[in-house]
Amino acid sequence: MALVAAPPTRPVRPARRGRGGAVGLATVPRPLPIRLASRLLPALALAACLAAPRAEAQIIPSIDVGVAGGVNFASLGDAAGLDFDGSTGYHIGAFADVSVLLFQARTGVYYLRAGDVQGEGEDGSISFVTVPVDFKLQTPTPILKGYVLVGPEFRFPLDGLDTFDTRSVNTVLNVGIGAGAGIPIVGPNGFLELRYAFDLTGIAADDAGTDQDVKVSLFMIRAGIGI
Repeated sequence: MALVAAPPTRPVRPARRGRGGAVGLATVPRPLPIRLASRLLPALALAACLAAPRAEAQIIPSIDVGVAGGVNFASLGDAAGLDFDGSTGYHIGAFADVSVLLFQARTGVYYLRAGDVQGEGEDGSISFVTVPVDFKLQTPTPILKGYVLVGPEFRFPLDGLDTFDTRSVNTVLNVGIGAGAGIPIVGPNGFLELRYAFDLTGIAADDAGTDQDVKVSLFMIRAGIGI
């Protein structure tokens, strides 16, 4: 009679004897990936909890207010026979910044004296109350930030010229570059800007009786400090 070989049997791990002499089944060790995952998951969860307030703080807008002012050098366009004759003006007012990550919007209210106008028997000054709305893109550096800006400005004339009526609102486009510096959280902070204001509509009213728009464009140097 032929002999049949018995199939190989899997070695049995000896049972472990517990407390009181009780015999229990041996514990099979978990694979290495599962053991690593069980150790890493608590650490990752803790890191996520610690990072959440920081990320939320970066997304929540911050608001800063302050005062600003500077000098401006005006030029007239579409205004034959009129000239500022090198007159230097100034502006002064208050601003508010709203920042989210690298983007910032700044608005404010300023008194702006453009300068004295001469020519064709005209002798007067032009001044406005202005409301700029600047949109800024700034560098991610912590203390000293460079930025570029662009945005509209709305001028409300206070003084005009006797030869024509002025429109109630004059629209301008501002472009510029600047640098801001400040210590996060504790401050103080400030900025310095070079700006150019392109007059889009002119100050002459549509029914002013002149075919000239009389556009007042300005090169401006502005400094501000937060309060």
